[in-house]
Amino acid sequence: MADIPWGYPRPRDVLARRLREGSHSLAAWRDGELAGFLWYQFDAYQEDEVRARYQLPSRRSAWDYDVYVQPHLRLGPTFARLWHEAHRRLHARGVRWTCSRISAFNPDSLRAHGRLGTVRLGSATFLVLGRWQCMLADVAPYLHLSRGPASFPLLTFDTDALERTHPHTTQETPCHPEPP
Repeated sequence: MADIPWGYPRPRDVLARRLREGSHSLAAWRDGELAGFLWYQFDAYQEDEVRARYQLPSRRSAWDYDVYVQPHLRLGPTFARLWHEAHRRLHARGVRWTCSRISAFNPDSLRAHGRLGTVRLGSATFLVLGRWQCMLADVAPYLHLSRGPASFPLLTFDTDALERTHPHTTQETPCHPEPP
């Protein structure tokens, strides 16, 4: 945690949990300023914003999440450079598919991912009232009700099925379950 720069736009407790769970982070710098970052995780990802855990059974898959570029640098090369380096590292581990959860309230991200060739794997809607959370999804478990942090749905996305349904894909294509 000592390596986290001042002004990093995420709570330190969230970053500590990500690191404990085995997440990896890439950072881009410009003139000594944090220009942006990207996080990725293998196997499963515990959501930061709602109570949910996303799981990828295939070793040929990874989660990419929390991609951030400083607002004044968003028209520059930061995102492309971060993604190029992430792709290089993931490819070296045999990863063919990356998955993200994308908020329906982030149309810019939805458009950007659409241009990348996104394959939609599922959708979930979460309603949170105090300590209560209700999830409705088009993937199992379809409906989940929880009243505290120890209770959360496990949403599994089988990217091996993509190998069968997208056999003509010759390069890595991102797959993105829709968000909470």
